[in-house]
Amino acid sequence: MDAFHWIVVPISTVLGLAIARILTAYVHAFKARGRLRFDWLPLAVAGAVLGEGLQFWWALLELSVLKSWSLAAFTLLIGMVMTLFTAAALIVPAESDHDMRAAFERDGRWALLALAGFHLSAILANAWLWHAPLLSTTQMLIAVLVVLCVVGSVTRRRRWQEGALALYLLLTVIDTFVASLAAY
Repeated sequence: MDAFHWIVVPISTVLGLAIARILTAYVHAFKARGRLRFDWLPLAVAGAVLGEGLQFWWALLELSVLKSWSLAAFTLLIGMVMTLFTAAALIVPAESDHDMRAAFERDGRWALLALAGFHLSAILANAWLWHAPLLSTTQMLIAVLVVLCVVGSVTRRRRWQEGALALYLLLTVIDTFVASLAAY
């Protein structure tokens, strides 16, 4: 087994846990639909986190051609998936929550900061491991995603949150399609 396969196992494990956390929360929300006060915002952002996780997992295949790995490169990648896992765990309500909006007000802001951390580290990883120029369109788009996550996190006005996160969701879909190769 080459170094890439050893590196990708813990990264894939944490990504799988993040994705499982979101899917479990969706199922819980569906089962609790009669007693749960829904809010579109955390569900939509959770969908974006799910998409980010799947796209990142897909992009890892491009790193299989690297001949050597450093602890710094591994730490960057594992840090990325740890922030994504944190965002996944915090954006969805706990099973004991009955009000998604209140849960988002309590924990969702921290999820958005974790998501901003994921995107910041993605800028670094794209430049270092994927050799993307810092001033490329993709890198600038990711920088906008960082700003939108921070705005969504720090603002107390719901309309501003909704506007920032609606734009975030749109740009995340665009970024996912731009950043992903159709096939390997």
